[in-house]
Amino acid sequence: MLIVMIFHSWNLLPTVLGAQEQPGERPRVGVVLSGGGARGAAHVGVLRVLEEMRVPVDCIAGTSMGAIVGGLYAMGMPLDEIERITTQVDWQEIFTDEIPRRQEMYRNKSDTCPYITHMDFDLTEGVHLPMGIISGKRIDLFLRSLTLKAPDDFDALPIPFRAVATDLVTGDPVVIPRGDLARALRASMAIPGAVPPVHIDGRLLVDGGVSRNLPIDTVREMGADVVIAVNIGTPLSREEELKSFLSVIDQTTNILTNRNVQAQVNQLTDRDLVIEPDLTGITTASFDRMPDAIQAGAAAALDRREELQRYALDEEQYRRFRETCRSRTIPVTSIEFVRMEQKDLLASGFFLRLVGIRPHNVMEKQILARDIFELYKRDDLEDIDFRVVEEDGREGLLISAREKGTVLHSLDIGMELSSDMDKDNSYQLLLKYTMSRLNTLGGQWKNEFWLGQDERFFTEFYQPLSPYAWHMFMAPFAEYKDDLVNIYLECNSDTPFARYQLTRPSAGMDLGVQMGEYGEVRLGYVWGRSKASLDTGIQVLPTIRKDEGAYRIRFNVDQLDSPYFPRDGVRLEGGYLYGRKHLGSDENYEALDTALTGAISYGRHAVIFRARADSNFDTTDTLSHGFFLGGLFDLSGLNTNQLSGNHVLFGGIIYSYRVMELPAFLGRGLYAGLSCEAGNAWQDRSDITADDVINAGSLFVVADSRLGPLYIGVGRAEHGATAAYFSLGVIRF
Repeated sequence: MLIVMIFHSWNLLPTVLGAQEQPGERPRVGVVLSGGGARGAAHVGVLRVLEEMRVPVDCIAGTSMGAIVGGLYAMGMPLDEIERITTQVDWQEIFTDEIPRRQEMYRNKSDTCPYITHMDFDLTEGVHLPMGIISGKRIDLFLRSLTLKAPDDFDALPIPFRAVATDLVTGDPVVIPRGDLARALRASMAIPGAVPPVHIDGRLLVDGGVSRNLPIDTVREMGADVVIAVNIGTPLSREEELKSFLSVIDQTTNILTNRNVQAQVNQLTDRDLVIEPDLTGITTASFDRMPDAIQAGAAAALDRREELQRYALDEEQYRRFRETCRSRTIPVTSIEFVRMEQKDLLASGFFLRLVGIRPHNVMEKQILARDIFELYKRDDLEDIDFRVVEEDGREGLLISAREKGTVLHSLDIGMELSSDMDKDNSYQLLLKYTMSRLNTLGGQWKNEFWLGQDERFFTEFYQPLSPYAWHMFMAPFAEYKDDLVNIYLECNSDTPFARYQLTRPSAGMDLGVQMGEYGEVRLGYVWGRSKASLDTGIQVLPTIRKDEGAYRIRFNVDQLDSPYFPRDGVRLEGGYLYGRKHLGSDENYEALDTALTGAISYGRHAVIFRARADSNFDTTDTLSHGFFLGGLFDLSGLNTNQLSGNHVLFGGIIYSYRVMELPAFLGRGLYAGLSCEAGNAWQDRSDITADDVINAGSLFVVADSRLGPLYIGVGRAEHGATAAYFSLGVIRF
């Protein structure tokens, strides 16, 4: 028996010796950083404590946000900079496809209807439904800006690194050891359904949290003797917290994630360590609480100080270790030029000027990504990317872009609802079909359909005459409108005396100049025919049919940040019609309309200023060239368009307070406020006096939602007129 025991011990000896560090050697420490969205900022706090305690990090593996923090740290980026990125970057902006409205080309932002859905398709392949709610291009560019000059072999980084993703076809975890670091990080955090998957080496990859949120086995395979795993995954909700379909979906996802985490934790030995920061109240989308998450990560690591101390080095050893890591860092010293790889790209010279080099030739990373994303969106490109190149001893950015080469068909669907909580209710279904990129200069054919109480069909072929942001264009158009117009005898009437149906088919041609993102000027000719006939009520006006032919001028400058609920910027618009019999009109007439809107904000407070002046100079007395006033914010307390006349003067101020932010998928915010307004409509210019000005005001609540602005309000005007209002998508400034 003794001989058997000795023989058995002799066989085990090599294994035991192999598991121990040789004299003078230390164990290799592998750090594992899990996914968890905004909660991932806790990793920064943990890494900072490891540095302070002189615990070496020999290799890192991470998933999703853990991959981003781990990848940047493995590159040699200082923790102070990583902390600035996590706490100061506008992550809400990173996870959108939008650019500031003021930076959009005017042609793109001139559509003021609140379309809810957008679909692109072609005639051969059908509808293209996106693989994510957002395109992910802004994320791509941001990660690219963070990982400039990273080597292709992740073992060649200052600290060997692995990003973990999931194969969407098989469901298996995929460890990414080499390639484009920015693309690897993007694949690791490609949240299914929210961000499109990433193709790498023939595989379609999504967020690694689906299959391996805490990749402990990955650092084992990298040669780690000791594992320090940081788990910041979201714990399961209690039954009383499951109150909506969103909470149920979130719970289901967390169940799957927590199970694969537990399977990895079960592999740990008593030499390893799991750090789980207390992130109560911090969700995956709590980007505003990332500083709190960093503190929670540091606190959790300090709580395990005694266990971490086992792996700490003395000051000299740690200094040599860090110097070795820093010696493998390849810094980007400066950016001295920016150039487009495709020199023949339309208007590339103009758009390159959007990418500015900051003081001392250093470009802040989010600003760099934002500038190039704006270039991508403004020029309607198929794809865009950039890299650092060296020419004549200077480092610069080389931007490569690909134009969209095929005709793009798109369909937008929206709706409008409004009610005065009494008799004045309306609804509209909005459809827009657009064909874009019809030729090399960007020709576009747009068709709009409004179906409901008021009907409208509009078609226009827009043809730029040059490829530049500031360009001349020609635009033939045709329009048909069928509106119901209420006639009130007095401004405090509750119900209309009569209702008229006003139909107006028209067609014409405009020549104009688009002024980049600022606005446009149009000069053109329009011919049409108007007919006003009684729909309901007592006949107060004769049935009128008139031919109308006129020259027209329109001028628009639009720098508002939103057409629905602006908080900053200004818009000035105006138009002038010059109708003459020799142009095809039954009468000589003129009409002028002007409007000014401005907005300023401070924190949660915002003020909108509005002014309007319209006149037809008493040259005509038809409904088709009259002006209307009344409704919420247009003399609140009156019914919609209750006042009509040949002349309108109006001014108003709207104050709002942001009560709360809305989740990104619902909208921007919930606001409450009040308004003060003054104005009137007159039939004859000689009747205009200050004594006739009607004062009005309102109290309201508005949700700036994805469906459009949702208003609920109550208004009161002079002479006892009051009204309550509900509207969705109708009110636009």
